[in-house]
Amino acid sequence: MSNVQTSIAPTLPDYFRVIRRRKWIIAACVVLLPLVALLLSSRQQEIYQGSSEVYLSPQNLAQALTNTGDSSFFQDAERFAETQADLASVPEVAGRVCTNVPWPECTPLELLANSEVEAKPNVDLLEFRVRNADPELAATLATEYAEQFRIYRREIDTEALKTALVKLEERIKELEQTRGGTSSQLYASLVDKEQELRLLEALQTSNAFVVRPSTAAVQVQPKTTRNVILAIMFGLAFGLLFAFLWEALDTRLRSADEITERMRLPLLGRIPRPARTLQRANRLTMIEDPNSVQAEAFRMLRTNIDFVNLERGARTIMVTSALEQEGKSTTVANLAVAMAKAGRHVVLVDLDLRRPFVGRFFRLEGRPGITDVILGDATLEDALARLPIQRGEKETLLDGVNGARAEGVLEVLPSGPTPPNTGEFVGTRSLARILEELKDRGDVVLIDAPPVLHVGDAMALSAVVDAMLVVARLRVVRRSTVDELVRLLETTPATKLGFVITDADLGEDYGVSYYYKYRPQDLPRGARLAQRLRESASRR
Repeated sequence: MSNVQTSIAPTLPDYFRVIRRRKWIIAACVVLLPLVALLLSSRQQEIYQGSSEVYLSPQNLAQALTNTGDSSFFQDAERFAETQADLASVPEVAGRVCTNVPWPECTPLELLANSEVEAKPNVDLLEFRVRNADPELAATLATEYAEQFRIYRREIDTEALKTALVKLEERIKELEQTRGGTSSQLYASLVDKEQELRLLEALQTSNAFVVRPSTAAVQVQPKTTRNVILAIMFGLAFGLLFAFLWEALDTRLRSADEITERMRLPLLGRIPRPARTLQRANRLTMIEDPNSVQAEAFRMLRTNIDFVNLERGARTIMVTSALEQEGKSTTVANLAVAMAKAGRHVVLVDLDLRRPFVGRFFRLEGRPGITDVILGDATLEDALARLPIQRGEKETLLDGVNGARAEGVLEVLPSGPTPPNTGEFVGTRSLARILEELKDRGDVVLIDAPPVLHVGDAMALSAVVDAMLVVARLRVVRRSTVDELVRLLETTPATKLGFVITDADLGEDYGVSYYYKYRPQDLPRGARLAQRLRESASRR
């Protein structure tokens, strides 16, 4: 094995798997955000908006008739419209609106806070919008606002003429009060100017016209439909964001492909979670429910081990895991029963001395164990619990021998009392000698070993066994854990047969229904193949 970790770019199916795995986060966001939007919308006050439009005429009739220059001719149209919009938002115009509209709560500041005047792009139009809880009042205020701006604009346009006329009239009166002033050329010129200004004042009209008064107001708050649709879109976006963020932060491995990629070992089996009743009672699926889909997974595991072990011929197989609670003890105990049901002589040894569990499956609490044998307090014959295993119907069909061999035998060697220093204990020559004796005694010796990453016991045991089998639990083991496990496995001398996934989903488990896919005419050929595998293993 190499230390180099290959990095594979995620594909579209990978993204869909993340979405399917985190679907509840996405669904929660898609449901909760629209509900919040709906709740907030239901609590909002109903607000209506009236709108009217004012046309800003670029023509000046008075200046055109009098052939005077127009200073606004060279002014930018967009800037001119923005200036008029700001001019309409002065408190003077708002105050006139409040004076002419019977609304007790109307003040210039209140009206300006609930209205906007906006220059419409690419046209010479100003749009006046006023919001109010009363739709009729909103429409009336919008129309009056536009009308008062028109009047105010005309007053501004004629203000300069009025001021000039006042000054001109004062000067003419001064000349009239002096002797000979009316006969002077200056007097005649001032009179001509006065007549010209009065003509301009008479011809001066407003350049702003109300072209669309507000006839009806529309509801602008709450916009429940729009808010809900936007909340659904944002909920989907945030849900996907949270789902992929959670996926990036969650380092747990959730698929067999991920574990295979990191461990670079063959996948030998996917074991679904056992029934809760069996878990609570510390019972084995292969004994209590041998016809279940869980039991079929152990039969597939047994067959796959036979295939990968065909050339290696390993007879002492250590089953371990990276961490605790990954199901290694349950897996090795069920695998031992499955091999015994196939007619083999299996020896199951519990060498997880810190947390022994195999004895509970077979109700062997209180019996002497391997530590008693090594200490000389019991013989190996006394410590071994011999459990005859009746061959199952499926094993008989698949083997095709139906009584040609003796019934399988399972011998269980419990752990015994916990020694004070288990790390040194598992490395003793006495333990290696007992394992050799057990190898000669049975067809296969299965060893329940401690987790690799917690203690060094499993590493010490790897030197005295033929092969190793690693158990990994989906949704529990993490990437860093598997990487560290791979690093340690590279230093062990034992052959690595492969790994087993526990807590697998039934939908993913390719081996659960394997037996039921056999056709009747295929059974003899499968039986001959299984028989040849066993004979080859026994000759070795």
